[in-house]
Amino acid sequence: MSKRKKKPEGSSGDPTRKRLPGNAPCPCDSGKKYKHCCYDKGFEYLVDEEGNIFKSVPMTDEVREVIEEQKRKFIEKFGREPEGDENLFFDMPPLEHAEHFMVEGMKQAGLDPAIIYAFEKTGLLVTEMNEHLISDKDRAEWEAAVLEYRAKHGDDAPEEDEEDELF
Repeated sequence: MSKRKKKPEGSSGDPTRKRLPGNAPCPCDSGKKYKHCCYDKGFEYLVDEEGNIFKSVPMTDEVREVIEEQKRKFIEKFGREPEGDENLFFDMPPLEHAEHFMVEGMKQAGLDPAIIYAFEKTGLLVTEMNEHLISDKDRAEWEAAVLEYRAKHGDDAPEEDEEDELF
């Protein structure tokens, strides 16, 4: 008998999507079964009737509030509800600009250049606080990017006063 509390089918709110079975191959392409890989990472994979797989990430109350506020701004500006794939964050700079500003902020904050390189290459910023939420495959790609930077720049290891971790 499993000690985990069973989530209801379609817990994402979409009744046409069901939870991916634990014995299915993990969608992160690690080669492991889902239950031995990404099952407890803080998100879940769902599958629809056609077999398409979707990653469902729960929203925090803070994120929910930001989305509701942005939806209010959308309605105020356009006089209607957003539809389909419309950009709810219409007043934000393009993603490429936001990423550029993030990288510049990381440099100004003095982050390890290998970490910045890994962020630019993978789109991930792995920390002790979030590493348990990242798939094994994504974590391996991020670590490989950190090591690739260090190998290219002759920086094989973190400073002596840093932990023996990549973040």
